[in-house]
Amino acid sequence: MKYLPKEDNRKYDEEAKNLIKPLSNSRLYELYDIVVKKQKYSNAPTRDRELIAVARAIENTKGIESHKLTRIKEGFKSEMAATARPQDGFTKPAKKKA
Repeated sequence: MKYLPKEDNRKYDEEAKNLIKPLSNSRLYELYDIVVKKQKYSNAPTRDRELIAVARAIENTKGIESHKLTRIKEGFKSEMAATARPQDGFTKPAKKKA
């Protein structure tokens, strides 16, 4: 076994809440993106628990939009949606008035 189990008395949820307390909403979204990417790697069990606690704390924060978190976690379904810009939606040019 790569990691030997140790007794762990840390309060991961409490630490995560204290970590995200001073952050603004935009920073929380950025942190959530980092956490989701890091969770995909192979980590030590304590690191996994830390990442899960931070993700859970962000998800339970008031004022955070759940659909944005879902987008960050699952990604966009198509390449067109992933690379879209606001200008792409406006395709009809204004008509000249005579």
